[in-house]
Amino acid sequence: MTGPALRTSALLAPLVVLVVPFLVWPAVFGLVASFTSYTPLETRAQFVGLDNYAAILSDPQFVIASRNVLVFTATGVAAELVLGFAIAYLLRQPFQGRALVRIALLVPWLVSPVANGVLWHFLLTPSIGPLDYARGWAGLPIGPSPLGVSGLALPAAIAIDVWRKAPLVGFLVLPAMLAIPRERWETATLEGARLADRVRVVALPPLVPLLLTIGMLLVGDGLGVFDSLLTLTGGGPGSETITPGLYAYQQAFRVNDWRLGATAGWLVAASVLVIGAAYVRATRVFVRDAYAH
Repeated sequence: MTGPALRTSALLAPLVVLVVPFLVWPAVFGLVASFTSYTPLETRAQFVGLDNYAAILSDPQFVIASRNVLVFTATGVAAELVLGFAIAYLLRQPFQGRALVRIALLVPWLVSPVANGVLWHFLLTPSIGPLDYARGWAGLPIGPSPLGVSGLALPAAIAIDVWRKAPLVGFLVLPAMLAIPRERWETATLEGARLADRVRVVALPPLVPLLLTIGMLLVGDGLGVFDSLLTLTGGGPGSETITPGLYAYQQAFRVNDWRLGATAGWLVAASVLVIGAAYVRATRVFVRDAYAH
């Protein structure tokens, strides 16, 4: 083995030590378990083929969870991209304190999903939440938390997720926005272009690859969401905020049905892999068309 190869192997060794036992092995073990009758209480597991997948896909609870996560991801990602783009657009002009604002954009993202769920659950809890205290102090009636109201829980959870991620999108898009030559903005202004035209003609074309990448990451994160909802709503009220990730957690750690938990987890992973493949395909098409022109 040559010197460069040895150095590369030495650099990758810590990554392998961390990834194999804590990511690769659990993933492979879960995939194998999804085709068996494995539980921690059984000494021998039998191969059951696709029975676990059939049981999951026919479970009404999982069907509801899949519908919820599609609404959560589609609505949330669209709002996060639009609001993040708007934030970057507003911050492209220099002003006093812009650097501090850019740093502040990271604060919601730096809060862990679990802590974020605890924080908003506390803020929206009736009687003890600061928001209800402020309403009571202002003489306004104190109502129930939207997280516990049927029909409002999922929109509230989506809004909280957008609050956390939209500033991050703005933080990531802003450097690319600032890299657009100033002459393009000035030309569009001199030609009397409206705001929508400036966004469509000047800002969007160079940002499409970046927005596509950010969107893919947000979609993958949305499809696998469970930790923030676990502390925020617990999947309730009823099943209004349950997702496949939360369903997998409940099956594995609350019902102790490890095989169904692993199966649901791999269905989530499969959906993320499909999104990743679509992203790679879209990126190749975009690059090919860009070089063609």
